[in-house]
Amino acid sequence: MKIAFDNMLPDQGKVAALIQACGLEQTWDAGRFFDTNPDLCRFVSAYDSEELVGIGRMVHDADDGGNSRLDIVVLPDYRRRDIVDTIFKLLKTRRSVIARQV
Repeated sequence: MKIAFDNMLPDQGKVAALIQACGLEQTWDAGRFFDTNPDLCRFVSAYDSEELVGIGRMVHDADDGGNSRLDIVVLPDYRRRDIVDTIFKLLKTRRSVIARQV
């Protein structure tokens, strides 16, 4: 199936389920995607049909010399499909994403 990308942040329950499915619940909390002013963030979500299979967030931190922080989580079964790279590229180029598919 093709993966669709969107620049909207899914609800916190879906993000929490993704983090748990990736085995990261001991070190990550879904709140990390929701804890910053949304005006300072850019998001990319990846979907296989209706299932959230990946999410990325880039936070611009003006207080840290303009540096950015990047968080990307992708289900293990989807990591070989260039989803991590696509999310990274979309976040980095700051393009608006509307149902791009790979």
